[in-house]
Amino acid sequence: MLLLVLASVSLIWVGYSLITGKGYYIWASAEGFDRNENPFGFWFPTIIILVCALGMLLLAFGFIR
Repeated sequence: MLLLVLASVSLIWVGYSLITGKGYYIWASAEGFDRNENPFGFWFPTIIILVCALGMLLLAFGFIR
């Protein structure tokens, strides 16, 4: 159940970042990483969070043991 909640929060975070075009992460400034101004700072953590969320979903639903 905890994995399902964490995966949902992660997917919401990634979706919000993709819709707004800003990535708000711990090491980012208060304005966040802009998709156009700093693409590496935006896409790298966003893709990592997305992959982790998909992995947690697969674990939660039993596709991966």
